[in-house]
Amino acid sequence: MKKSIARSILNHIQQNASLYIFVMALLGGGVVTGALLVNRLPEEQLQKLLLPFLSFESEGKLQALSLLSEQVRGYMLIDIALISIIWCTGFMLIGIPAAWLIVFLKGMMFGFTTGLFISEFGWEGLWIAVGVVLPHNLLLIPVYVIICVHAIKITLHLWRRVLTRQSFSPAFRTASLNYTVLFGCLLVFVCIGGLIEAFVPPYWIKWFHPAS
Repeated sequence: MKKSIARSILNHIQQNASLYIFVMALLGGGVVTGALLVNRLPEEQLQKLLLPFLSFESEGKLQALSLLSEQVRGYMLIDIALISIIWCTGFMLIGIPAAWLIVFLKGMMFGFTTGLFISEFGWEGLWIAVGVVLPHNLLLIPVYVIICVHAIKITLHLWRRVLTRQSFSPAFRTASLNYTVLFGCLLVFVCIGGLIEAFVPPYWIKWFHPAS
């Protein structure tokens, strides 16, 4: 059973390698852009962005944890909304560039946040980013890549039907249903990622805060 699932996943990746490479390139471009953007912002603005982290010094750890938890809930809702938008673009003939933009922005947020910690705390900031940025993104980034690849596939199916003036066959309806089921499963991973983001980064900050 496990070998069959692994073989199916491997075959899927091989058959859609070009799409995965394209989406990963978008993501990587976003990461680089976000990291470079940190150097373009003034120090005052960087300090404001680091406020939840720096509040461990100025407001006390319990209040800072509460502030971080509120932000995490907001981030989880944003991720759910963005994944939903990508899913919707799969059923639109001209909507897929919006999915590409979302993936690029997700990479940009990852690169910017990591770069922000490194810019402020040096190499110690890289270690902090490992616990603050990486854990939930190990789930979320693959989710964005997978849903974007499948959205592109559904859009290509739509274009073939339109250009060849074919009717929507049962095979296409099955593919659309599978795409929707996949979307539902990925939303579960988004929620799990939100829970990880709620628990891991605050305690990582508590343990490894530079001022502690």
